[in-house]
Amino acid sequence: MPTARRPRQARAIETRRRVYEAAVAEFERSGVEAARIEDIVTAAGVSWGTFFTYFPSKDDVVLEAAIVTCAAFADACRKGLAAGSGTGVIVGNAFAALRRAAPAPGPFRDAIMRGIANQPERLSDHLGEDVPNPVLALAEVLEAGQRRGDVAAGEPPESLAAVLVHATIAAGRREAAMERAAGATQRSGLPLTVLTIKLLLRGMRPDPEPGDPREVALERAAAALRDAAEPDGPRIP
Repeated sequence: MPTARRPRQARAIETRRRVYEAAVAEFERSGVEAARIEDIVTAAGVSWGTFFTYFPSKDDVVLEAAIVTCAAFADACRKGLAAGSGTGVIVGNAFAALRRAAPAPGPFRDAIMRGIANQPERLSDHLGEDVPNPVLALAEVLEAGQRRGDVAAGEPPESLAAVLVHATIAAGRREAAMERAAGATQRSGLPLTVLTIKLLLRGMRPDPEPGDPREVALERAAAALRDAAEPDGPRIP
């Protein structure tokens, strides 16, 4: 199938940028399906032919937005590794960068996240060698964590990364849908997304040694929950 063309001359690059930004604005306003090419080319001040020269379909605009988002994610992973940051810090910063680079929550953002989660091979083809897709970028982070002992070494890092990327994106989409349904005017602070990342990273830790402070803290928290569940009854085993 035809793919979006990337010009090299400065004037053509500027024209493509105008078309892309007009398309993004229209997609954010109307959604991908309802957006009209006529409105996009009018806003960009170009012809229909110019639009289709650079973006053969609406999906190619979505793909371009996904590429921008993935580049921000990969850059955060790369910077975290270069700085020697811990696995959890890098992962948190990478998903924060992805969120900032993506459009505002809505149908267009959902389409981008579906593309990232469901079409990694197509993304890789367009990202090129310099920018890995999120699963590969995160796999490098988790592999470094395995070498440091932050992440259990029993599973392939790419498999762990795929689980983390898909689950976190799904949590973010669910969270945005809940906010829209509730008519929220402010972001919720990412409770589902943060919880998903924390739980998955916790599950990737090496098995703790007896007396590990982290494990002791978890056991104390579990005991408190059991006591709260039946304060006047027998302890839940």
